[in-house]
Amino acid sequence: RHEGCVMRRFDETDEAIMAAFQAAGRQRNREVARRLDISEGTVRQRLAKLQEARAIRFDVVTDPSRSGIDFVAFVRLSVAPREIEAVLDACTRLPALWYVASVAGRYNVMALISCATQRDAMQVINTRLRLLPGVNEVDVRVVIGSARHDFHEIVVRDDLDVAHDPQPDV
Repeated sequence: RHEGCVMRRFDETDEAIMAAFQAAGRQRNREVARRLDISEGTVRQRLAKLQEARAIRFDVVTDPSRSGIDFVAFVRLSVAPREIEAVLDACTRLPALWYVASVAGRYNVMALISCATQRDAMQVINTRLRLLPGVNEVDVRVVIGSARHDFHEIVVRDDLDVAHDPQPDV
């Protein structure tokens, strides 16, 4: 277990279902079942369990430049270690930040901000992020262009040794 999350190992059927939807997320369960030679009910049940375990989710990925969002940037925050959880929590409540993570290194919190204009983004950064208790430094890296925007789930295979959690809950 990792802070409320259950590590789960996936079998070949789970992996095949995830791979099928990664390739074409809009296909019907019936198509996946036919392709994998399993029942539609199996696909439906497995998907429900994978979603319940938060192992997968179905989202729409948009191109910000085609939806009126002209400013996207990575915001790196250097946060006092004792304040990281509070800063992460505060960041998740800001609608302009659509990705927030704790990371290793000098800048230990990373966020992705998207706004209609640079002025809007700087308003959020200067009046909300910089003022959070524990934030020592803020670094902004403007996204000029995106060469690849592809999301794939990470699969923990049964044949891999997971040293930090040798017998995860299933």
